[in-house]
Amino acid sequence: MNTVSEQIFRELDFFAVSFVLGALLVFVYDCLRIFRRMVRHGVLWISLEDFCYWVAVAFAVFAMLYQKNDGLIRGFSIGGVMIGMLFYNQLVSRYVVRCTVRFLKKITGIGKKICGFVFAPFRKAAKTASQAVCGKSRTFISRQRKKVKFMNNRLKKMKKEVKMGLTKK
Repeated sequence: MNTVSEQIFRELDFFAVSFVLGALLVFVYDCLRIFRRMVRHGVLWISLEDFCYWVAVAFAVFAMLYQKNDGLIRGFSIGGVMIGMLFYNQLVSRYVVRCTVRFLKKITGIGKKICGFVFAPFRKAAKTASQAVCGKSRTFISRQRKKVKFMNNRLKKMKKEVKMGLTKK
């Protein structure tokens, strides 16, 4: 009688580990989703991240099966992983992602404001120095542009005069 209940507890433990692994796998994917919302990137990087995620999932499920059940694939263990994934995804996932993204955006917004406040004097000094240096070069450039424009107008007038002189014959 004692061996039957031990066997049932081992199976129950195996199912519980499968369930927790499924929930943990969706939590890891939520972390990836949070990262994607904080740092935008293209389809290629998303595909590469998904590929790496699913390779890691395969290794994690294999490691769990190997450790808990000597590598034998049992239907209820895969079911436990799927139920754990579904359970976490339906009940917790959207709140974890939404709240974490809001929190991180507030933290980064505060960080940006602090950095803006700390670096404001340096930005102002750089702008002043830039205007002092570039202001002289801007006036030089604008003078040169005026000279080029003046010369182009003179050349156009001379071209018209030469044309008129050649056509009067």
